[in-house]
Amino acid sequence: MNGEPERLSLFSHLMTSMYRLPTRLFLAASLCLAAGCGRDPYAGKVALRYMAWGNPEQMALEEHLCDEFNLKNPDIHVTFYKVPSAEYGLKTMLMLASHTAPDVMRIDHYNFPSLVEKGYFLDLTEMAAKDTTFHRSDFFPQAIEECLYKGRLYGLNVLFGGDLIYYNKTMFREAGLEDPAEMAKRGEWTWDKFRECAIKMTQKDADGRPVRFGFGAPGSGSTFPALACAIWGYGGDMLDKNLKHAVFDSPGAIKAFQMIADLRWKDHCCPTQAQGENSIYTFEGGKLGMVFDFMGLTPRYRKVIHKFQWDVCPVPSGPFGNTTLCKGNQLVIYGETAHPAEAWRFERFITSESTEDELYVRLRRCFPTRKAMAYSPEYLKSSLPPYNNWAFVDAVAHSRPLPINDRWSEWMTAFNSEIDSLIAGRERDAGVVLRRAKIKVDKVLADEAGF
Repeated sequence: MNGEPERLSLFSHLMTSMYRLPTRLFLAASLCLAAGCGRDPYAGKVALRYMAWGNPEQMALEEHLCDEFNLKNPDIHVTFYKVPSAEYGLKTMLMLASHTAPDVMRIDHYNFPSLVEKGYFLDLTEMAAKDTTFHRSDFFPQAIEECLYKGRLYGLNVLFGGDLIYYNKTMFREAGLEDPAEMAKRGEWTWDKFRECAIKMTQKDADGRPVRFGFGAPGSGSTFPALACAIWGYGGDMLDKNLKHAVFDSPGAIKAFQMIADLRWKDHCCPTQAQGENSIYTFEGGKLGMVFDFMGLTPRYRKVIHKFQWDVCPVPSGPFGNTTLCKGNQLVIYGETAHPAEAWRFERFITSESTEDELYVRLRRCFPTRKAMAYSPEYLKSSLPPYNNWAFVDAVAHSRPLPINDRWSEWMTAFNSEIDSLIAGRERDAGVVLRRAKIKVDKVLADEAGF
């Protein structure tokens, strides 16, 4: 047989070498050969694949949770697949379409409606009903509602929470302004007050160059959807109740966007896109008095902010209240998984009370989905900023969902193609821009859906 002498010679050489080893090493090598050291250490276990995205800190936490689950469930082994944020959406769609998706995935709610409609995810309704440890009433209704499709449960919520304001307490004090959280408690924190504070905290040097701004628009100068609270506060909306037609041209929406544009181009208390992109004016650098965002920024701010005091407060109230947006991600099970029961066990672990305690109460990664945990003294009181943790609860309690339908990414692209001219200052009249945006969005919603 070809190659047989070579194999025998190699085996003889190996055994001769082993006899020359010290006794303990020889015994260890012999036991290794007898036991088959090259054998798969996970043989006999149910193998699950889990896929998610995030920054390095988030990925380290997710990997830690997978390791912890594997230790506590010796009959299952979960392999964690990390995908860069920029590639995650496309990779997910390709894997689902090619029937190669992992057993459990984290899906951004922006994409959940379009994917669940195609039947890619396992209906969890019956498994949840049979699980005696799972009770929908334990969770905030918004956390459950995001995971429903046609009244059926298709996921569990993670990285959940409402939008609010991070503010620089030191800047407020130096400008002679009252604390916005205290104004909010009295019902006096309005958009007019917000604008007044933003203007007073803005400073320029002797040559007229900005030193700091009172307000920083979220993300690279974008204002939507993080500032949907302004639209709702002025009585406006984005889509109609059936999510079939745009209503951006409503008086409330126009008032809200005009106010936001004026903060930048009339009051000059918000950096322009060009100023924002050079990273000079950041909240953590002490150059912005207020920013809108979610609870997920708390760990980062705790780590890097040491030169000023900061906290959180609710969004301002408008003539129609202070409703804000609430959003999460869905932890889903692939519809074609070979191990639905084990995948459900893993999903329940990732969303368990003990995991939420670790991630959301102690580490403050996001907002708890469980009401009891969010209202607990352990969550509400903190030895580190932010101290106004009631504002996170308030943000969820006074929230409503964004109009995210199966065409979200398409109509948002059309909307942003017009609204960018308002944000960039090429057009200063919000009504003109929003009427054009309505025409474009209605056309998208009337067309046939793509992939």
